[in-house]
Amino acid sequence: MPGRRSGRPRVKAPSDERSVWVGVAARVARAGAAPVRLMLAPARGLARSPRAGSAMRSGVERMSATAGGVFETEAERAVDAVLAGPLPEAVARSMVARHVGERVVNEVLGSADIEGIVAAATEDERTERIVQQVLASPATERMLSDALESRLVVELSGRLLQSPELQQAVEDAVRAALARRTASLADQMAGAARHIDAALEAPVRRLLRRAPRPQAASGDQPAVPYAGLGTRAAALLVDSLAVHILFLTGSAMVVLLIALIGRNPPHALAEAGAGIAWAVVVAVYFVSFWTAAGQTPGMRLMRLRVVDAAGASPRVGRALLRLVGAAIAVAFVFLGFLPVLVDDRRRALQDFVADTVVTYADLGGDG
Repeated sequence: MPGRRSGRPRVKAPSDERSVWVGVAARVARAGAAPVRLMLAPARGLARSPRAGSAMRSGVERMSATAGGVFETEAERAVDAVLAGPLPEAVARSMVARHVGERVVNEVLGSADIEGIVAAATEDERTERIVQQVLASPATERMLSDALESRLVVELSGRLLQSPELQQAVEDAVRAALARRTASLADQMAGAARHIDAALEAPVRRLLRRAPRPQAASGDQPAVPYAGLGTRAAALLVDSLAVHILFLTGSAMVVLLIALIGRNPPHALAEAGAGIAWAVVVAVYFVSFWTAAGQTPGMRLMRLRVVDAAGASPRVGRALLRLVGAAIAVAFVFLGFLPVLVDDRRRALQDFVADTVVTYADLGGDG
């Protein structure tokens, strides 16, 4: 009937149960927060005080600094332990074996404008300042010292020194340096001898009332292309020493061979053989050099060259004729060389006989 209550009990909805539990939890939290606030009240008071607050902050900072220092110290010790172990050397060996550096360089060169980067870096004043600071740093010196004392560096240096490419490069550099040194010495000797040429001719030409030679051209080079008495005498001296060295070396070999055979030739025969051998050595020496290159080693050292009327090296017949004329010029106490002082083309007796002239090799002559 309407207005009457049903006898069944009322069932609560799930949402009502959740709201009840939430309310209970809120009450419990408020009840628990009250003692906590009560306990932290003195701390809040100290924090609000200027002196207490600064003290607390300084304490926190000291604790942080202490912790940071301990962490940095332990980190440095760990890094030092790693660097002192075999790991860096093993890594370096692996990089060398796998050509890591070469591949990285190739990749960088292929993907970047290296010239532009290097130019920009070298032109910057900061780069120079940084480099100077790094070079002046004691840490850099220690690092370089440790690197030079490393076993890996010693092994790499040994391999590099034993490489054929490096040895060839060193040989080429030494050979080029010796060649430059020799060329410089020869140029100085030739220049000094050419000044002697002019000094020897000047009084003789004045005595014979002949016109003086032209003065030196530009660059301290003689205006006369023909070789004078001083340079020719120096070249002949060098050639004479070379011929006698060859002769003595050959004679020693012959004497050793005779001693091994056990035969002792007569004294007169030995002297005749030695004279003939000396003449053959002299003839072969001068004739072969004159015909092949137009200059002997002594003439090359003094920058001289012998040419015929056509301006070419003399042939074998002309070279033999010139050798005979030179022998006659020397036999008469070198009187055959005196025409060099007065002749317009500075010719000696052998040049008149063979129709040749001796010129400065770097100037040439008209023959």
